[in-house]
Amino acid sequence: MSRVESKSGGQGNVEERTVVKTFKAVTRKEGAGFTIHRPIGDSEMSTATTDPFLMLDELGPVTYGKGEFEGAPWHPHRGIDTVMYLKEGQGDHQDSTGNKGSLYAGDCQWMTAGSGIIHDEGRNHPGGKLHGFQMWINLPKKHKWIDPAYRTIRSKEKPHYTNKDGSVQANIIAGTVGDVKAKIQPVVPIQYIEFMLEANASYTHNIPKEMETCIVYVYEGEGTFTSKEVKAERTSTLLFSEDGGAVSFTAGDKGLKFMLLAGKKLKEPVAWHGPFVMNTQEEIMECIRDYQNGKLVRAKPKELLAKSWK
Repeated sequence: MSRVESKSGGQGNVEERTVVKTFKAVTRKEGAGFTIHRPIGDSEMSTATTDPFLMLDELGPVTYGKGEFEGAPWHPHRGIDTVMYLKEGQGDHQDSTGNKGSLYAGDCQWMTAGSGIIHDEGRNHPGGKLHGFQMWINLPKKHKWIDPAYRTIRSKEKPHYTNKDGSVQANIIAGTVGDVKAKIQPVVPIQYIEFMLEANASYTHNIPKEMETCIVYVYEGEGTFTSKEVKAERTSTLLFSEDGGAVSFTAGDKGLKFMLLAGKKLKEPVAWHGPFVMNTQEEIMECIRDYQNGKLVRAKPKELLAKSWK
């Protein structure tokens, strides 16, 4: 295992993780027919490899006319957290118990589906550029039946890190960069961070050793990762080794922007059918029966901190 020294305000001389797999994200249709790039949640990596993360989708960037984007019409969830990070654009959301709201550029909504929720998201985009990310996190068995809840973090509230010379910036949805900590800390330790580097800038980001899973998805620019200088560009997905504590990276001449996901593995059985993620097939069948019989939603979701958050 090699050690790496930060060149630009990172955590310094620490053990370095290595890249064990690289590939390009798959492109497919979702929701009402919109195109997404999916680095996590397809056949390239198993759920055991990506644990506790189930899915990461990049929507766009695409320019739509007014009324062209129909979003993701009414659909259920149980057993997971979903995180919508809207970089550009606007969209409305609502759930089956009457909660409503809107997301604007830079906003993030963290929703705990828990015991069950039915919602409608992404509607009423006014036209123009739309770009965002949706991520699913598995809930531990003991938290799959908690009451649903959600929290919206507005753009101006989102913790932001900048290094000394301003060449490295990060939006922190979960986890910590430097001495800047996210507003939401799930019970399952994770990091969900957007890094943005100017041309030729370098940084070393430390990841706690308990977070065995570490995945990077590049959405803009190009650069290299680790002291081995593994190259990455738009839609490149990198899986890192489970040992070690840091990921180092350097931007190319056009800069580098990417999402970093790191988390502690749950190491629990995963039974997954569409929007339902439980531990056994019997529980999946219960989800389907509950949905068909109008019994999926057992508690009204609230705009507050869920029991699955610290």
